Amino acid sequence: MPLTYDPAEGQRFWDDIRRLPGYPRTETIPVQHMLFQSDALFQVSGILEKCGARKSAPLLVVMDETPMRRSGQDLKSLALALLEKDGWQVQPLLMRSDSSGQVHTDLPHIHQVQNSLLPGCALLSIGSGVVTDIAKHGSFLYQQESGQKIPYVVYPTANSVSAYTSNMAPTLVNGVKRTLDSRYPDAVICDLETLRDAPLEMTLAGAGDMLAAFVSLADWYLAHRLGMDEQYSELPKRLLGALDELLLAHAAGIRRGEMEAVAMLAKLICLGGLAMSLSHATTPLSGFEHVVSHVLDLQAERNGLPLARHGLQVALATVASAGMYRRFLLDFEPARLDLDLCYPDEETMRARIERSFASIDPSGQVGAECWADYRQKLSAWHAHRQAFSQALTAWPALRQRLEAETRPPEKILRILEALGAPLNWSQLQPPVTPERARFAFLHAAFIRKRLTLGDLLVFTNWDRERVWDEIWRLYPVSLAINATFQ
Repeated sequence: MPLTYDPAEGQRFWDDIRRLPGYPRTETIPVQHMLFQSDALFQVSGILEKCGARKSAPLLVVMDETPMRRSGQDLKSLALALLEKDGWQVQPLLMRSDSSGQVHTDLPHIHQVQNSLLPGCALLSIGSGVVTDIAKHGSFLYQQESGQKIPYVVYPTANSVSAYTSNMAPTLVNGVKRTLDSRYPDAVICDLETLRDAPLEMTLAGAGDMLAAFVSLADWYLAHRLGMDEQYSELPKRLLGALDELLLAHAAGIRRGEMEAVAMLAKLICLGGLAMSLSHATTPLSGFEHVVSHVLDLQAERNGLPLARHGLQVALATVASAGMYRRFLLDFEPARLDLDLCYPDEETMRARIERSFASIDPSGQVGAECWADYRQKLSAWHAHRQAFSQALTAWPALRQRLEAETRPPEKILRILEALGAPLNWSQLQPPVTPERARFAFLHAAFIRKRLTLGDLLVFTNWDRERVWDEIWRLYPVSLAINATFQ
């Protein structure tokens, strides 16, 4: 099954998608070069020059300390040696891990990149999502400060996240993950041997991250219908095409590291990044499933624990969110709703949020940061009461649309099983305990200003603990999937 829009086709790709409804007319070609080729590593030097980099100026190469292999060789040493042989003034910059053994996208790392950039230099990041976001946002802040846009090329080392073509950077701010406006890279070079030889866990995480669309697109449309998001567009759905069928068709090849499947996943991931960036929002691939994942990360970070792979965590959160959607769409009856009870006041919600997050951060910093975002959502919810009332009147049509945008949790699990990915929280590394998963599901709605179905459950006073207990039974060791929702 081919892609409807193939980012490897260069100018033709951009010409085709610029005709789609919702494409921002102010955008020309935000990412000039996207390669998905065998031995693309050996084209890095030429792509840098095409992007305006000069060999007479420094080339800052941002990496982390993780050892990486490509066709039996040390990837980073090979890449640096090739650049030096071609005459580049290479200046490696290592991002150091913290006490958890991981590098996080945070302001100290971002400022390290920003402060290392010089007039006339160029930037190359060699790494996965965290390294990419750090380099990307360091370059963005340098441009904001100096007025100089430097050439920036991304070399992904794993099919793990959609950061590579994104102009946004998820960043830790006051202990809570926030998505900051950033910049596009000038080029993305996907070397298939590098992606093939990446740890399978990272590849599965990239596929898992794409599964978010089976919930996030519904959340985005719901927020739009309720007057809470004016940016809704059909563009991301058109770009991604038949994502579920594509992933099922290539799952075995992705698991085995077959080049065609590796290239397909790389293209899907790059399309995902563009889907968000061209929509000027993460909402096309970030709904309730992502805020569940963010709360899980928040718990781990507050306890000094390493994080599970983002995409694998998101995949299981997507299963939970899809289960939540099905339960709500089956049982919600607008006629039984007391609309006056759906609009809690600020004092009540602030106390609820601060009390909720005090259990993981007694200092109150996390609760205060969450409330700063949430209060904007609560204010908008009150302001758009009429839109909710109108949606209730038109509920049968809205319900049908939301059903079409989501996928059954069993199908999501079937894709995960075909990939060989974890099917329950205990299979993540490190494992997520039932208590942490439950806390994340019940508190996810409180950390962001974006409205999702999780907020609707809160505002309509659903028994969310009962919903979670039913969802929990969806996670099998094999695909003897519980039929709770059928």
